[in-house]
Amino acid sequence: MIKEKRKEQKEKKITQIVLEYGRTILISIVIACIFTTILTINARNEMIKNLYVNVEERQKIDEMVAKQLVNQADLSENLATKKYSICMNVGHIYETAKDYKNAQIAYELAISKAKQGIYTPYAKLTTVLIAQEKFKEAEQVIKSVPDVKNKDLIKFKTRSYIEMGDKYYSIGKFLSAAKNYEKAKFYYDRFSKRDKKVVESIQERIVNSYIETAGIMVKNGYNSDAVRFLKKAEQYKPNDFHIKYKLAIIYADYDPVISVEYFEQLLSKMPQEIDYSTYNKALMKAATIEDLSGNPTQAKYYRYKIHSVDLFVNQKVVYRNDLEVFLDAFNIRKTLFKYHLKGKFRLKNVSSNDIMKMSADFVLKQGNTIKESYTVECANRKKPLLSNGSETDEIEVRFGKNILTKRELALYTIDIYVYKDPKYKTLLGSFSVPEKSFNHLKK
Repeated sequence: MIKEKRKEQKEKKITQIVLEYGRTILISIVIACIFTTILTINARNEMIKNLYVNVEERQKIDEMVAKQLVNQADLSENLATKKYSICMNVGHIYETAKDYKNAQIAYELAISKAKQGIYTPYAKLTTVLIAQEKFKEAEQVIKSVPDVKNKDLIKFKTRSYIEMGDKYYSIGKFLSAAKNYEKAKFYYDRFSKRDKKVVESIQERIVNSYIETAGIMVKNGYNSDAVRFLKKAEQYKPNDFHIKYKLAIIYADYDPVISVEYFEQLLSKMPQEIDYSTYNKALMKAATIEDLSGNPTQAKYYRYKIHSVDLFVNQKVVYRNDLEVFLDAFNIRKTLFKYHLKGKFRLKNVSSNDIMKMSADFVLKQGNTIKESYTVECANRKKPLLSNGSETDEIEVRFGKNILTKRELALYTIDIYVYKDPKYKTLLGSFSVPEKSFNHLKK
């Protein structure tokens, strides 16, 4: 009996030891998995961050190697007698070495040897002609290929016109850029299934080109032409605030009634971005025009609007130029393997009006992604921010976000938004973490 009990106790002890040992192994495995996962995620993030850098480095290496090949031998020797594929390869080497003149010769020979329906040599030739700013020749190459219902042909012409537009844009010829982007759109619209991102990209290029063209027209005093190009941009982005605002400003000089119509559309969207002095001048001019036209009721409406807009601005709007922001300090505190970020700021009222109510959002961002937001009341009726120089007390902003590496710290920014009404927030400033902060980490 005693032997049996001892045997049972011995078996229990062995079982307990096995269980303890197994639990220890399991905990070790879990901890190892967690650390492995963290390291894997960090490694992946680092790889993504360095991706574009690696692409640029590879391009530089390719260019260097291509130049060495070109210097060592005359690749164009007897090229006219060579096959299509050799002409293409030689053209590619010259293009990579940025020797566009010889690349042009090689691609022209490739076209003469290419089979019908092959558009690659045409595309490559167009690219090197554009790089040399030989726009008329590039246009001739594109037009030399007859339009047929073929996906490859549509891709070739779409890409070529985009390339031509990009080159024109880069040298400041914005109207020519817009015309080429319009041609790219014409061809891309022939696809039955279009990629939404490509469509948006082409439209964005067209809009930007017309906006830049309008800006040049305004500088030279051609307001009617500026309006014409902005109207073209508006067709692609009918609800775009900035296009409508530019039209409102231009119309304020020579057609204030239309200017007021545009301003009224924008009043409820982004009032903090509107120049109310220009708006008020347009309202006064519009009132005078209606008086002269025998419409006293409409003239009265415009004058009443001036008063109501002033009230709205005083109650709801903070302008970027009303305030100055001062960064007193960035403190980075390190605990174990994590960094914590703290900033100290002051806001100063440099406007001619007292601010009786205002709040500020301090937004921690990584790229375009919001990580954390910290809200502070900066002024109220008991403690207003007085005009012409009154400052807030020092605002200490502590973020709870755990940051793992110094390199990651450099990717963060703090955007400061101020507002009287949360609907109408004004971006006052954006601050990145100064690199010198990394060398004075507090443990």
